[in-house]
Amino acid sequence: MSKELICGLTAEEIEGLKSQHGCLILATVKQADNTYNAIFKEPSFKVLEATRKIAKSNELQGSKTLYNNCLIVADEAFETRDYLKLKAVESVGKHMESFSTEVKNL
Repeated sequence: MSKELICGLTAEEIEGLKSQHGCLILATVKQADNTYNAIFKEPSFKVLEATRKIAKSNELQGSKTLYNNCLIVADEAFETRDYLKLKAVESVGKHMESFSTEVKNL
C-alpha cells in the first residue's frame, strides 16, 4: 500500500479500522482540481432498513442517515460542505452495486 495518507490516516491505521469495522469503502469526490476522501463501513441491515424507511418520505434525510451511520473518517472539508457528504455517500450505493450473483438450479 502507498505511503500516502488517506483522510490523515496511514495504511497501518486503516488496517486497524478494517479489523474494527470490517469491509471499508473509500469514497473519492473530485471537484475541479480538488480531491476529497471519506471512509465508510458497510451498512448493517438495521441501517439499511432505517435509511430506506426515512428515504421514502425524505430522500435527503435518508442519505444523511446513511452518511452519519456509516462514516468512519473524512477529510476536514466534509464538516462544512453538505454537497460533499451527498456525493460521498453515493459510493456506498456504488459499492453495493459492485456485487454480482449467480443462480443455478440444483
